[in-house]
Amino acid sequence: MNTRTFSTFLTALFLLALGTTALAQGAQKTGKVTITTPTKMVISKIKVSEGDAYDVRGKATLKITAANSDDTVAGDMQYTIPDDARQKIASMTGKPLAQVPSTVTLKDVTGRFQPATACPVIHLEFSPTQVDIAGVKAVFGRFVLDINESTQEKDMLFCKWAQQINKGMARRGIIRRLNEMINGVEEEQPGNDK
Repeated sequence: MNTRTFSTFLTALFLLALGTTALAQGAQKTGKVTITTPTKMVISKIKVSEGDAYDVRGKATLKITAANSDDTVAGDMQYTIPDDARQKIASMTGKPLAQVPSTVTLKDVTGRFQPATACPVIHLEFSPTQVDIAGVKAVFGRFVLDINESTQEKDMLFCKWAQQINKGMARRGIIRRLNEMINGVEEEQPGNDK
């Protein structure tokens, strides 16, 4: 075997070994990224008596569980109830204060981008809804939660998503990437040709 043939053989063997290593690594599951909105005051109303309502000035945050192709986000909203409202609910229901939760979670809440929203603060708007707090209905009117611009990929994707909505441009790739981050899906490693 001459030197050139031997060198070619070794190069081919090296490339084969490199390719086998890349295939063995395959797709790797990335960690899930939790995307939550900053806490914000949201007012709900509880009916005290006929025609009388009490404003509950609670704090809400949304943990986003899905980015949807109809330009909405879905998630679970956690609502923290202030002590004065808990005491009011306890007196209305005759329950001990300990039985009135300090937080409630609304599952599968859907919000959409407010028209013309843009960074540095993306506004997500939510339709009226209600939640049961220890036997009392708390009713939310329309409310808004925000996503603030930052250098983190998730926040930059929301900025780009809003920009694409405002320009009427495609955004499937952005939505797909956000869902990959939320779900921790498998990503192909460089050099892996499945």
